[in-house]
Order: sequence, then structure tokens, then C-alpha cells
Amino acid sequence: MRFFLVAFSFLLSIFSAHAQEAMRGIVVDSASFDALPYVNVQIKNKMRGTMSDAKGDFSIVAARQDTLIFTLVGYEKLELPLTDYEPSMIRLTEKYTLLETVTISELRPGENPYEGMFDEQNARLKKTIPFYLSKAKKEKIKVQSLRDENLRVQTYIDVVINNSDTKDALMKKYRLSEPDYYGILTEFNEKHFRVMYYLTPAELISLLNTFFENRAKR
Repeated sequence: MRFFLVAFSFLLSIFSAHAQEAMRGIVVDSASFDALPYVNVQIKNKMRGTMSDAKGDFSIVAARQDTLIFTLVGYEKLELPLTDYEPSMIRLTEKYTLLETVTISELRPGENPYEGMFDEQNARLKKTIPFYLSKAKKEKIKVQSLRDENLRVQTYIDVVINNSDTKDALMKKYRLSEPDYYGILTEFNEKHFRVMYYLTPAELISLLNTFFENRAKR
């Protein structure tokens, strides 16, 4: 009797692992949290898949031992094991390519083409919360400010901090050691902190290239 119970439990565990169920979620951009439509959702090693709708929602029947693969032009491929998956938000990271340096002839070498462009936005960040607001209102403003700040710096984090290709390409292009790279990057951050968080990935990479090129020539 005990043998049959063990065998039954074993078969039940196998059946549960292979049981099919609807896996649902929403695919969004990791920086802006905007919904991403038409994302390909494929079950790894199987000829079955689907696509997210106009609102980024998707639903696909799969088993817990499966892995979902999310792909979209311009974004990094994401593989997601379904072992402990629950309906959730799937964040795709934009794929960046190191662009060639953009030279603006009217500017002097090393001059920042975006200088002063975001003074108004930076001024708003320095505004204090009015003292007469209720505690709940103040907390709400603080939370929203924190969310806005996280989104504001996300592009810089994705391009410079989380993307090792940016570091490797700059070091190789300008023949820099790792200490030299971080030294120049520190200078870049100190010089451009008023504008670098507002730039698109392409603009940020171009500005990085220009800055590193000028420093490498010294």
C-alpha cells in the first residue's frame, strides 16, 4: 500500500509539473513603464507563441517547467522561467548601440551642446514643499518626486551603469585602462550632471563619446 502511495505521489508531481495553464502578464518598457505592444512571446524550444496586444497584455498556455522568451526589435531578449511565475509586469530593457561621435562644428571642443537647455526642469527640482500642506499631501508629493527622480535617471543607469558594452566600447576605442575610464567618467558626471539625466540613449552616448574623445587626446 505504501509503495502505491509513493508511486501515486510521484506520478502526481510529474503531472503537476507538466500541467498546462494560462500565463498572463503585461510587458512594459523598463525605463518609462509604458506598455509595449506586439512583443513576441515564445515558449522556449517549442513551436508555440503569442504576441502582446495594444495595451501590452499577453496570455499563453504553458507548463511550469517551461521558459518564456520575450523579444521586440530595439529591446534586449528576456528569458523568464515559469517555475514560480505569477501574473505580473514584465520589464524589457532597451537595446543600446554605441554610436559614432556626432561633431557639431559651431561648438568648441568639449563644449556641451545641451548646456542651459534643462535649467527650468532643474529649477523645479529645487522647489520646496509648501509648509501649509497637510502631512498626507506632503507625503504624496514626496513619493511622486521619488518616482519621477527614478525615471529621470533610468536612461543613464541603463546606458552607463547596467550596460557593460558601453564601458567596453569606450575603453577599446580610446585605449583606456579601467582606472582611466572611471576617472574620465567621474569628470563627465561632474561636468554634465545638469543635463545627462534628460537625454535620450542616443544623445547620452554621443555626448559620452565626445567627452571621452577630448579627454583621451590630452
